[in-house]
Amino acid sequence: MASLVVVPDLFEFIDNLSIVGETNINLEEILIEKLYDTSEIKTIRDLDLRKKTGCNVIGYKNEEGEYLINPEADLKLMPNSKIIVLGRPEQIQKLNSIYNIEVE
Repeated sequence: MASLVVVPDLFEFIDNLSIVGETNINLEEILIEKLYDTSEIKTIRDLDLRKKTGCNVIGYKNEEGEYLINPEADLKLMPNSKIIVLGRPEQIQKLNSIYNIEVE
């Protein structure tokens, strides 16, 4: 946090990522099983979420609960894991629509 004081624009940017109400959701955590049938393991590259929805995968939580920030495109998406995506509200809505994900 101390380093953010030195970089005020970065602090302002991070502050703008905050989730405020349902219409401004910019970050979403998605269970891998909601994205594809995990009987055949896929990678982030295989999903191609950026091209399909505009959302970027910025994090990964493996089946043991460990987080990986900015995962590589070739990361294998294992069952019982999650991805964290970043996108504008309309991009998140498109992702939810394409994959038939209900917003909780």
